[in-house]
Amino acid sequence: MTPIKQLACIWLRTRAMLAVVSACLLSACTSVPDGWQVVEAQGTLTPRHEAAFVEHQGVFYLLGGRRVNPVEAFDPATHQWTQRSSTPLELHHFQAVSLGNAIYIIGAMTGGYPGETPVDRVIKYYPAEDRFEFTHEIPESRRRGGAGAVVYNNKIYVVGGITDGHRGGYQPWLDEYDPVTGQWQALPDAPNARDHFQAVVVGDRLYVFAGRRSSQATGETFNLVTQYGNVFDFKQNRWLPVTKSLAVPTPRAGNMAIAWGEKVIIAGGESARQITAHNEIEVYDTRTGTWANWPGLNVGRHGSGLAIRDGYLYTVSGSGKRGGEPELSSVERLKLPAAKRSESSSTPAPVSETPSGAADSDKTQPDATLIHQRWHTLTLSFNGPMTAESATDNPFTDYRLTVTFEHKDTSYRIRGFFAADGDAANTGADAGSVWQARFTPDREGLWKYRAELGHGADIAIDDDPNAGRLAPLAESTGHFLVVPSDKSGRDFRAKGRLVAGGGYFQFAGSGEHWLKGGANSPENFLGFTGFDGTSLAATSAREGEAVRDNNMHHYKPHLRDWRLGDPVWGDNRGKGIIGAVNYLSAMGMNAVYFLTLNLGGDGNDVWPFASATDFERFDCSKLDQWEIVFQHMQSQGILLHLVTQETENERLLDDGDTGRLRKLYYRELIARFGHHLGLVWNLGEENGPADFSPHAQTDAQRKAMANYLSASDPYGHPLVIHTHSSAAAKHEILGPLLGLKALEGVSFQVDERQRVNAEIAEWRQLSRDAGREWLITMDEIGKWHTGALPDSEDPNHDSLRQHALWGAILGGAAGVEWYFGAHYPANDLSSEDWRLRHRLWQLTRIALDFFSSDRRYWDYRPCNERIAGEGAWNGYCGGLPGQEYVIYSPGDAKRVFDGTELSGGYTIQWFDPIRGGGLRQGTLTTLQGGALQSLGDPPDSARQDWVILLSKQ
Repeated sequence: MTPIKQLACIWLRTRAMLAVVSACLLSACTSVPDGWQVVEAQGTLTPRHEAAFVEHQGVFYLLGGRRVNPVEAFDPATHQWTQRSSTPLELHHFQAVSLGNAIYIIGAMTGGYPGETPVDRVIKYYPAEDRFEFTHEIPESRRRGGAGAVVYNNKIYVVGGITDGHRGGYQPWLDEYDPVTGQWQALPDAPNARDHFQAVVVGDRLYVFAGRRSSQATGETFNLVTQYGNVFDFKQNRWLPVTKSLAVPTPRAGNMAIAWGEKVIIAGGESARQITAHNEIEVYDTRTGTWANWPGLNVGRHGSGLAIRDGYLYTVSGSGKRGGEPELSSVERLKLPAAKRSESSSTPAPVSETPSGAADSDKTQPDATLIHQRWHTLTLSFNGPMTAESATDNPFTDYRLTVTFEHKDTSYRIRGFFAADGDAANTGADAGSVWQARFTPDREGLWKYRAELGHGADIAIDDDPNAGRLAPLAESTGHFLVVPSDKSGRDFRAKGRLVAGGGYFQFAGSGEHWLKGGANSPENFLGFTGFDGTSLAATSAREGEAVRDNNMHHYKPHLRDWRLGDPVWGDNRGKGIIGAVNYLSAMGMNAVYFLTLNLGGDGNDVWPFASATDFERFDCSKLDQWEIVFQHMQSQGILLHLVTQETENERLLDDGDTGRLRKLYYRELIARFGHHLGLVWNLGEENGPADFSPHAQTDAQRKAMANYLSASDPYGHPLVIHTHSSAAAKHEILGPLLGLKALEGVSFQVDERQRVNAEIAEWRQLSRDAGREWLITMDEIGKWHTGALPDSEDPNHDSLRQHALWGAILGGAAGVEWYFGAHYPANDLSSEDWRLRHRLWQLTRIALDFFSSDRRYWDYRPCNERIAGEGAWNGYCGGLPGQEYVIYSPGDAKRVFDGTELSGGYTIQWFDPIRGGGLRQGTLTTLQGGALQSLGDPPDSARQDWVILLSKQ
């Protein structure tokens, strides 16, 4: 070796040693261990990965892995391997735990990549008997693999994991399993979802670091590593805030983890950043909140475990590269450094909630910056004046909490609210000193906030920022760091806020377009017996509306749809309404229409106030319970179509003006619910005069409330108004609103189904001509007494499917909702079971899936003239001129297309709007522009409706 090379080697070795010493100083460790040693073991070891390595009564056991493998026991005193029985089936991706006389396998997968199946039972291995036993069943809704598992106080806790192999379904779940009774209890979700990791317990806290969010379905199997760790406090039964100090220095998954005294050791793993498996060893000190680097493994590996015995840290097997090969058989061990008594004890000392600074000069203050995710709601709680809903000094009118959030050149002024004791949903409290603000950050990076609580007469509706005087408010300033969201799928937090633009919904985060489909009934969805202060104020009904059965909603048929881990409140309330949301989401629906105030209207069972007669005071516990339901709806991809009044009560507040009461009402709704991503404000059902409701708002009043609500909403949610059913009423009421900047769309009601397509196309054009193109959704189909019938009355919902679904979308609608007729069971007020229209949801989903699959429906224009023929109705046409055309063709239509003005060739494909499926071929496969031409016959001889897709070649 040349002198230069010798000097280079010395320098590299010195730099490595300095890095280790520096890291040791930062973590206040007493010493750094020497390097890893390869153990010369006796006996046979079966190479494997995605296996568990666990210590039980002084012996190490290697269990599972890809394929069916034998259990192999390693005696750390003699370094001898002993082969035992094979697992009863292929078991992999689990963290085994030792408890009593058995090793527990829980949260495992079986089967091959990428669609591995979560194991449905807890499996016990008894080493003394070399015997496996299938024990308690894991609740279906909580089955997953790739999860972390730990023992605490003789119970097993399972955290994280993934439900669909490697394809997707990563979760933030935490469950408690009692191995004696078999009882499962879902605990609060972790702040971050993750799979392919291991968990540990130190003292009274559960620690989870590293892991990833496997998403092979999107080509991101290794990419979505979870950077920040999470800490669950068993004593407090809650997850502690995520801070910057919890960031694992080397993000990876498939890592191994073990607790050593008050430290958490993270070893090995895999990631997209490198092909070889990671060999890094990083150690988190739970006392100081700091990290240290320890010597790396001789051979990087993932998919195994760690075990400690007699002062040595051991690891074995695993895979040496990202993925599944090569499978290793080597055993390595690391001599643990000399430790303080507390560091080597089996019961580490408890740590403070916020990592404190070190006492010695060589210790550093951990970074306590709070970590929050983009598009996730941040709830800030402030300790302010003690008051009550009924206090003489009204907390709803005479206090104003404002929180300013700033990020570089972006600023939001968010209104807060009086929150009683801060947990009113569960306690029912109407008094306290907690004031809250909810904010959903739309950008990553560092945010700062400052809060002010103003006090003065009617300050809540005073827009002057200097009004009143300041009331005391503890900890009114702070900051937090926003990182990417870890959500996926239907959850709105995966894509961002829904906004309106060009007549359609679009996600502000991803730019993806979104088409609505859901339930318009029951409109009194919130008239639920499980909400505090909710009752029936009156039962009278007018001609032309649904007749209720004088019962509050229970949603008992949907109790079976509630899943373990879903939210409840108070004394286990809420399962029925949460289950109903689950069902609708499972059917592929994404919207629910509901009133927040129906006093004096059809239902008389929904209001946000503390009483049905005092509109200046709000019910804190009821509104917090609404919020629990709304949060769950958002996580299930369900839009909140929030309707603020109905035709009978549109002059209930301020006689229709935007005065003191209406402003207060809007401000409270915005403060409590405006943070939601999928939300549409609706100014009112059937707004404007009608024969049955002549005492209506005027044009000026409609414009005033639209302008106020729009200006008061810092997030800019779409703002629409619900129409009357006749064409004449629409022109009378909507005409003066054309071009109004505050109004972004119309919630349509149409009495005659055959007019839907034409009316939507007409109003899209009228609004376009007025310079403010409206978003129009087909939300209440007539006749009022019929609407969408139960499946038993209308099995395939032919006229709804043809005119109100496909006809609406091809006319330019941004979606549909289904209204339940007033003269049938399960109507607009009394419906308890959405399953009665199961087929209708299926038909709707078929349409939504068709348009959401590579169709540029937001650029379509109606083109019925291209399929018009003499006599009978020939269907509907919408398309991108010269590029793509979609034709809804009824079974008896003349399937002729006018392509006289077109040039070039087009492919012809067929789609079944009744059964769904993929695109199919008919008797003709191409069409040449320049003539009136037949489209041929459909793929089979069934005389039914078809959808025909013409695409430019």
